[in-house]
Amino acid sequence: MRRTRFLTGTFLLLVLLLAACGDDEPSHTVRSGDLLLSESFAAPQTWEQGVYPPDAATPDSQLAVREGRYELFHRAGRTASFTWGAGADAPQDVIVEVSTEQLSADKDNLYGVLCRLAQDEAGQWSGYALLISGDGHYGIADLSRESLDFILEWHQSDAIEQGQALNTLRAVCADDYLALYANGKFLGEARDSRYRRAGQIGLIAGVTAGGEVRVAFDNLTIRAASLAD
Repeated sequence: MRRTRFLTGTFLLLVLLLAACGDDEPSHTVRSGDLLLSESFAAPQTWEQGVYPPDAATPDSQLAVREGRYELFHRAGRTASFTWGAGADAPQDVIVEVSTEQLSADKDNLYGVLCRLAQDEAGQWSGYALLISGDGHYGIADLSRESLDFILEWHQSDAIEQGQALNTLRAVCADDYLALYANGKFLGEARDSRYRRAGQIGLIAGVTAGGEVRVAFDNLTIRAASLAD
């Protein structure tokens, strides 16, 4: 499990620039298969926990299981940044559903699900991030090279509850197809073939420079997935 928190300076800039709606309907039908994992976060040892940097008086990131939920807290410095934790191995093609609650007040943030997380020989992590923000935006990104590179740029959707609110996310990673839903409504999709592999499932939260974000995750499920068309 990696112990470094990655930085990126531009991942929220497009929130201010893009406000278009996504597609009304997904372009592909995805079959939901066997239930692979149902996680209520009652067993803390299965998910990454800790404070980072570990010797700091006021850590930048805290990952913890509290009262049956997985909480991510992150404080950004002079640049926008994010933190993430992982705790579940999964095959390549999955559907991940998770309940989220933004606990912090600042809406200019991001949080969501990571799939196909894996390390290379140099110890660098990569995978896909399927994200929403506290101000009602969504996007899909490649997490690699210590940053988020967006495959589907930020768009806005009324399906996302803003601010300190509850949202249920459904993230699809099937073949080269990635799709994101919030509260039962389709948000957007992308095609990408960089990471055709099994990996870990993770959870992520980030915020703009000088800000703080705290998000709680609960009732996570992972199901096998396949494209029906």
